[in-house]
Amino acid sequence: MSDLGSLDPEELAVTWLSAHAELTGALGGPGRVGARNTPPYPRIRITQVPGGSAPGWRWTATFHLQVEALGDLDRSTPRPELRRAFTVAVKALHELAGQQAAPGRPVVTAVRALSAGGWLPEPTGQGRYLAVVAVTAHPAPR
Repeated sequence: MSDLGSLDPEELAVTWLSAHAELTGALGGPGRVGARNTPPYPRIRITQVPGGSAPGWRWTATFHLQVEALGDLDRSTPRPELRRAFTVAVKALHELAGQQAAPGRPVVTAVRALSAGGWLPEPTGQGRYLAVVAVTAHPAPR
C-alpha cells in the first residue's frame, strides 16, 4: 500500500484486531473478527461508514469505522462478556496509533472515538454493542 487510495481501513482494522491476543482471549478464540455477522460468536464486526476525509486529497486521510461486538443469534451470550470484548476491541484499535512505522504498511497517526458506544441490539434481538471510531493514516514509508 503505497498511497492512501489503496488503503482499506476495514482490512487494516480486521488484520490488527485478529492478531490481538487480548481480544482473541476475550472473544473465546481466533477467527472472530471480520466484516460480516457470521459465526462463530461472540465476534467483532468492523465496517467502514460514511465520514472522514477523502483519500488522495491530502497527505493524511481519516476513515470512520463502525465497531460492533455481536453476541450469539440465540441471545445466549452474556451481556457483560459481550461488553468486555467490545471494550477490548475499541482499546485495541486505539493502540494502532502507537505502532512503529513499517515499510509497505500505512502509518496510523490517530484513533479517536466518535461515539462512546453503547448497547444497541440488532432488530432480531441479537446482542450488540456499537461505536464509531475515526482512524487517521498516511501512506506507508518507502
